[in-house]
Amino acid sequence: MQINTLTRVVIISCLAFNIQACSSKPSAKVMQLLQKSRSDMAYVQGGTFTMGQVYDPMSGQLTQFYTPHQVTLTPYYISKYNVSYGDFDIYTEATDKPYIDNELRKLKDFSRAPNMPVADATWYQAHDYCAWLAKQTGLSYALPTEAQWEYAARNRGNPHWFFPTNNGKQELGVNFPDDTQLTTQPENVGGIPTPLPVGSIHCTPMGICGMTGEVNAWVNDWNQRDYSPNPVTDPQGPASGTQKVIRGGGAQGSPEYNNSINRAGQPPNTPMAGFRCVINSALPADQLGVFAAGYPK
Repeated sequence: MQINTLTRVVIISCLAFNIQACSSKPSAKVMQLLQKSRSDMAYVQGGTFTMGQVYDPMSGQLTQFYTPHQVTLTPYYISKYNVSYGDFDIYTEATDKPYIDNELRKLKDFSRAPNMPVADATWYQAHDYCAWLAKQTGLSYALPTEAQWEYAARNRGNPHWFFPTNNGKQELGVNFPDDTQLTTQPENVGGIPTPLPVGSIHCTPMGICGMTGEVNAWVNDWNQRDYSPNPVTDPQGPASGTQKVIRGGGAQGSPEYNNSINRAGQPPNTPMAGFRCVINSALPADQLGVFAAGYPK
């Protein structure tokens, strides 16, 4: 049978496509990470709350870090845990991206062990990780907006939930690490206390763990000094800026910083924080499949 030139090109192209498709099949480690990332999500029922204002248990009075404003959120999912170095390493291996802080790892820095929370990602690295999960699964993974982070940290916007712990309080050595629980690094990596492994700190009643007491956390929004007092639904923050917002606090942070409404801004290329992802979907947990139809790719 004669095969003309055009047909031959089509056959060769199809074979090349099939080889590429086979070679891009996720590895077992990637599949395990995708399954884990989906199963470790807490469903957050939407609602309306006053963002930026909460009762301080130490003073018994309302306190605020910026202009309080009413926010309404539609339902979403948020990761129960901060992303670990082990999780991020699977992602970097699958995408040929560099490991985070590999130089410190060469010094046997145990704060960079696989079960430890990522503590020195840039905003871009955090954003790209969540975007990669979205591409692999067909689910709308993203960094949480600042409003989503605070609403979850305050146990669905509870005005008395000053700290994102199991009871809204900070109790050293009980639901927040004290000095006796932190291990000091060897001198060759700075001699500083190491955070506890992911999931070591008491979770909120919603099952969300380590929102403070582990690491600072990137959120999606550009930073701005203040907010409009107008009510808004699912706010995304400013359209542009020079800094991204960091929320939460590390293992040695004071109550002034380790609470549910404190915020700071940092340039997005600064390697200084951890993160967790959300899935922006209103489907109840029993209806949201492990993967969308046709995924993972």
